[in-house]
Order: sequence, then C-alpha cells, then structure tokens
Amino acid sequence: MTDDAFTQRLRSLIGRTCSYFGRDCRIVEILAENGHDRGRLVLEAFDAVPPIQTDQFGQAVFRANEHIEVPIHDPQGEFSEELMHLLEGLEAAPTR
Repeated sequence: MTDDAFTQRLRSLIGRTCSYFGRDCRIVEILAENGHDRGRLVLEAFDAVPPIQTDQFGQAVFRANEHIEVPIHDPQGEFSEELMHLLEGLEAAPTR
C-alpha cells in the first residue's frame, strides 16, 4: 500500500472513537508528513473533568479537552507502537 493510500485510509478514521491507553478519545485530524516529521494522528481525549487551559500569561481561563498527537512511524520508519495500540483500541471502543 502506498503512503498516499495509507494516509487516505487513516483519514477515513476521523470522527471514530477509540481507547488509547485506557482513555476514551476521538480521532480528529491526520497531520501529514513534512520534512523530518513522519506524520501524526491527533486525538481528542474525553476525560471526566477536562484539564484547565491557560492564557499566554499562565492564568487559568477555561476547561477544554486535551489533544494528543500519536506518531504514525517510529524513527526506523516502521509503524509506531503508539499507532498499533490506537488501532487495537479502535476495535475495542464502542461507537458513539
């Protein structure tokens, strides 16, 4: 499978829920490869109480869901362990 075809298949997962290291998440974006970065999936975590977000001065502003970036490839060019864990979590997660 070519990288473009693989990326398109990953894009088809946007909006799906998954379990990522015990946390309920939703896939919200695929960041494409560019230069030294080998691409990432962006997850939005659904925690019971979202973490507090701060402004540029460090003052608490509001609560928002955390976004997690999952590397697609490891430094050797193989699929990362994090990606493999995520794909296993897709099978385990109930659909919302």
